[in-house]
Amino acid sequence: MTLPFPFLILWLLFLAGFLIGVYAVLLWTKLNRLEHKLDQLVVNCRRHHEEAQTRYLTRLEHEVEHQGLWEALHHHEHDFRGRMRR
Repeated sequence: MTLPFPFLILWLLFLAGFLIGVYAVLLWTKLNRLEHKLDQLVVNCRRHHEEAQTRYLTRLEHEVEHQGLWEALHHHEHDFRGRMRR
């Protein structure tokens, strides 16, 4: 029993269309999940940026705080026992 040639072409076109449709639906769901994750990432980055302003010291505050330690480390003298004098 042989299948007619046009019926075989129609069957292959239907199968290809069905597989392309399944692929399109899977791609659409994956892109929707990616969009949701990107939206969450934007929200988390904004929240981190807002919290970082109050959580961390600015560079100037950090330098002022550690200036005394820097001077003590590099500008000091030692007595005859080897103890540090400022």
